[in-house]
Amino acid sequence: MTDWEHEHPIGTLTGDPVPGAPELAARGSCVTGVRTLMLTEPDQPNARAGLKDGAYPRYDRVLKAEVWYPALPGCDQDRAVYTDHLGRADLGNLEPFPIAGRAFRDAEPDPSAGPFPVAVISHGYPGSRFLLVNLAENLSSKGYVVISIGHTENTYEDFPASGSLESALIHRSRDQRFVISMLPQLNREGFLKGMLLPEKTGLIGFSMGGYGALRTIGGRLGGKTLENFRACAGELAEEEGFRGLKTVKAAALFAPATFFLDEDRSGDINIPTLWFCGTADYTVGYSRVRGFCERAVRSDRTLVSYLNCGHNVANNPAPPEAYSHPWEIFKRWSDPVWDTRRLNDANCHFLTAFLDLHLKGDASKADYLQGPVSGGTGAGSGIPGQPAEKPAEWKGFTEGTAAGIRLETFPAEK
Repeated sequence: MTDWEHEHPIGTLTGDPVPGAPELAARGSCVTGVRTLMLTEPDQPNARAGLKDGAYPRYDRVLKAEVWYPALPGCDQDRAVYTDHLGRADLGNLEPFPIAGRAFRDAEPDPSAGPFPVAVISHGYPGSRFLLVNLAENLSSKGYVVISIGHTENTYEDFPASGSLESALIHRSRDQRFVISMLPQLNREGFLKGMLLPEKTGLIGFSMGGYGALRTIGGRLGGKTLENFRACAGELAEEEGFRGLKTVKAAALFAPATFFLDEDRSGDINIPTLWFCGTADYTVGYSRVRGFCERAVRSDRTLVSYLNCGHNVANNPAPPEAYSHPWEIFKRWSDPVWDTRRLNDANCHFLTAFLDLHLKGDASKADYLQGPVSGGTGAGSGIPGQPAEKPAEWKGFTEGTAAGIRLETFPAEK
């Protein structure tokens, strides 16, 4: 064990499992490297600039993405320290803070162990490419190349006073599709040469990133969205014929903003999907998310419900710097009921099983997405004065640690 590892034992950094974590939450055996990637998509509508003569000006849209990848053992580079932010640029209270990671900054990639499936992460509104470091480092250590997009005009550090929501509606899916379209080129040249399996891509979206992910895999816009956002309705309507990006083979949706989409026109979603939502999510609405999931009948679906949890089902744990701030800032990484580290562990467990099954073809992981293997329903009796029903146990969980989790599957209709 190195001095650094002695100072940062497992369980102390974002992405580490805590005691009692489910089986697949543990980090994998791959050494992880990380680099920052700049990608430019030319001639895109600039929602931040506002309408000019009835149309958005065009601009070259620059995306900053963070890439985690399996690296050669024996790295002598420094461990990564990510910089995220408290506050928001438009509110004038932006405050940077560090996140210590286990990845090695600019480490030499290890193509000999690959090529690897790709997982693309899309953050919330607003958010950052580091908001889900807990998932990114964990997945990369298990043999994935993970690309987390920083969505321009939707990050904490560049959130504008106006135009941000229109930018999100127009660009979330477009950004995802653009990054995914670049995978073959990234696999031919540069530091990721020979590292990627572009035809085995998984998409992970949280909140507004989940809206974008649903669009990317074939979800259709709702009529009220076009009606309520007339300024960008033209740009959105141009994509009415889009039926999903076929290179995406599986999608994980964390509390997705389904209310922008038409829940009765989800028939184009025909790939496996994994859904996470808190039953007390009043931001996107648990019943809306559940309803959309149930109606996507051409998809093999798994729904993970966190009982009494709010919206933040995917974010990193709160940094120490947030503890001296009011709840309005602290809640970005927290929940009134759930320990975020427990959420992270369950997320990593289920997501690992899901992606291994559908991107790596590891059929043994299917059992981790079924249940219960013993006990009750996971919901408890809820009757005052009555003993609580024994929580259900899902495969890979230590007895008692699946309390508060409801796991359901909905097979695709043939």
